[in-house]
Amino acid sequence: MNDLRLTIHRNILRAIVAGEVLEDHPHGMVNEAVEMMMHRLRLFEAAPLVGFNRRSAEKVLLIDRLQPLLLDGARQYGAPDLIVRNGSRLCLVRIAMEMRSRTPDRAGELELGSMLLWAERNPLIEADIDEIDVVRIGWLGTRWVKWSRRASTEWAAQARSMIAMDIEQMARLMMFDGKLEALPRSRSRWRCSNCAFNDECPGFEVREKRPNRQLQLLGQLP
Repeated sequence: MNDLRLTIHRNILRAIVAGEVLEDHPHGMVNEAVEMMMHRLRLFEAAPLVGFNRRSAEKVLLIDRLQPLLLDGARQYGAPDLIVRNGSRLCLVRIAMEMRSRTPDRAGELELGSMLLWAERNPLIEADIDEIDVVRIGWLGTRWVKWSRRASTEWAAQARSMIAMDIEQMARLMMFDGKLEALPRSRSRWRCSNCAFNDECPGFEVREKRPNRQLQLLGQLP
């Protein structure tokens, strides 16, 4: 456990240096973040499906998430975190360190379906698609919870279509040389509610809020 604690501590410090986490008073929160992660790690021993005391090591395979899949000429990172043999079923498992709900939304389901595309092209996966379960294990509130769904060819096709559209839109944006205000944008306030780019976005729904937020950041508003 001491080695794991040191690894977590080192990775948090690296993330702080990279500006990825803990933007406000980061160094004073390092120990708190380390203890939180250690607490979750200890409880992971009893996590659904993948808990260390629920499954023998030979039935769990760790996967490198940075292993890319070449899809339509673009690298796509859809590998699972774990592959678990659960009886006659092969489980492709994605680990989520933080979740808002046990059940993913539609976009989240399609993203999880990218693991099926990875499995289809991996020669080590011998199971047919109807023998595979897609599983998400994530931290929700105070515990690890599981969501799972049986794989299907329709799900895999929908995931591939989503990725293809993402690639097409990214290609269009790379060639875009016009005004940001001319880009399509959401007019639904709820779609923007949790976006990290509200302060800079020229979108219709957040435009009137942005000036006040910028003044607040500059210390001119309470």
